[in-house]
Amino acid sequence: PHTCPTCVGATRQDLRDIRWHHAHLPDHAANAGHDGRLLAAAPIPGGDALVAYARAGAVLENLRWSKTLDDDHHPDDVVPVLLPLAIWDTAARRHLQHQLPASGPTVETVIAYLADHLTALAQDHDFNWLAMATDMGALARQLERLLHDEREPERGVPCFECGDPLVRRFGKPTPCRHDTPARRHLDVVRRGAQEARARLDVLATYPELGPPTYADHRAARRTPTGAEQTAARRPCHACTTSRLGQGGIEDPTVGQSWECEGCRKHYDAGEYANAVRRHLLTAGPNGDGWTHIQMAAEAASTQTGMAIPAATVRKWMDREKVSGCCQWQPGVTWGQRLVFWPDVADEAAAAVIRAEATERKRLERDRQIQQLQKAVAAGEDVDAAGRRLGIHPSRVAAIEVEWDAERRRSKESA
Repeated sequence: PHTCPTCVGATRQDLRDIRWHHAHLPDHAANAGHDGRLLAAAPIPGGDALVAYARAGAVLENLRWSKTLDDDHHPDDVVPVLLPLAIWDTAARRHLQHQLPASGPTVETVIAYLADHLTALAQDHDFNWLAMATDMGALARQLERLLHDEREPERGVPCFECGDPLVRRFGKPTPCRHDTPARRHLDVVRRGAQEARARLDVLATYPELGPPTYADHRAARRTPTGAEQTAARRPCHACTTSRLGQGGIEDPTVGQSWECEGCRKHYDAGEYANAVRRHLLTAGPNGDGWTHIQMAAEAASTQTGMAIPAATVRKWMDREKVSGCCQWQPGVTWGQRLVFWPDVADEAAAAVIRAEATERKRLERDRQIQQLQKAVAAGEDVDAAGRRLGIHPSRVAAIEVEWDAERRRSKESA
C-alpha cells in the first residue's frame, strides 16, 4: 500500500473534526468572548469565527497566483473552511473522473465525498495525497485553535524528520451534560417566559379578566441573556477536574503534546528537547550555535522544566559562566548580544542540579525541625535532643532563635 492505515485514519478523523468544529462556528461567533468582549461586537462582527464560517469556495481554474498575495495574506490568517475543501473536492473529482455537483460545494457534501473516497485516494500514486492530508490537518488545527479562543498558535521548533513546524496537540473535549445551577436557572427563565406567553393567550381569549399588564408583556419577552447562556455552557466541577478534561492542550507540562504538522510524528519530552537543541545549533543567526538570549532562555526552560528567564541568561553572560558575543551590522547604532547555546544548556542543567540539592537540604532541615519539636514536646532537653538526632549545635541554636521569634510574634498579635 502507498499509505498506511494509521495515516488514512488520521486524515479521516481530521475530516470528522472539521465537520464538528464547523457546526459550532455560528454559536462561537455570536456568543463567545475574549478578554471580556463578545466576538459579536468585534471590529469584524463574529471575528475569525465568522470569517471561517463564511461561504467562500473556488475551483482550480478560478485560483490565480499573484506575487503580491503574501503582502495581504499571512500564514497565520484564518482561511474559510470551504475554500480548501472545495479545492480538494474539485481536484479529487477530476482525478477520479467524477462529475462536479451542479449545486456547488458545501462543507457537508465535500466532507462526505472525500470520506467515501479517502482510501482510494490514499493508495493512488498519481494523486497528491500528502498535500491533501496536510491541508486537512492544518484546517482542523485552525478550527481547534479558533474555538479555544487562542490569539496565536503555540508553535515549536521544526521537526527533525520532515522540517515542518511543531505545534501543541489539543485533546478531544468531553461534553458536560450534568446538571448545574446555571443550567437550572436557564430552565427557570425559559419556563417563566413560556408561562407568561400562555397567560397572554388566556387574557386574549377572556377579555373579562382585564388587559395584560406591562409586567406580563415583559415576562413573555424574557429571553436568556448572553451571560446566562455562557454560564450554562460552562462544564461542572467534576468534568473540569476529570482526567478526560474539556479539550485544550493534552499535557501542558514541559516538552509534552508536541506533534509535527506534516508527518504527524508525536514527540515526547526527550525528543522535543533534542529537536530544540538541534534547531538552536543549526538555525541560529549563522547556524553555528550562537543564538538570541530570549530564544536560549525559552529553550533551556523547555529542556529542564525549570523557569529560566532571559535575565538569568544575561547574568550568566556577565559572570562569564556562558560565552557571549555582540553582533554588529553596518548602519546599525547598537549591536545585538548573542549567547552560545551549548554553554547555556550545560549551565541550565547545572542550575537544575543545584536547585535539586538545595531542595533536598531544605527538606532535610524541615525534617530535623519536626523531629526536634517532637522531642522537646515530649520533655527532652533541646541540646540533648539535637545531639541524639545528629543535628549540628549551631543549627539547633538557629532553630531556637526562630522559635523565640515565632513566640514573640504570637504574643504581639494576641
